[in-house]
Amino acid sequence: MEIKSNKFYFLIVFLFWIIDVFAGPGGSGPPVPLKKKPPPPPGLSIDENSIILVSIALLFGIYIVYVNMLKTKKPI
Repeated sequence: MEIKSNKFYFLIVFLFWIIDVFAGPGGSGPPVPLKKKPPPPPGLSIDENSIILVSIALLFGIYIVYVNMLKTKKPI
């Protein structure tokens, strides 16, 4: 039983070693800033036309419900 546990520990140590190799050198400090500035964000707001989109979605939903009500059979 002791031999199997040693193999298990060696496997774990080997896997940690592989992860350490792929991670690269440690303690290199913060990343070096870029020399040129990134482009500024676009001037338009993300939610500029959100009211229009919500109203179109609401009207489309009403249309879908109305069309499905026409297709369903109503009891007499």
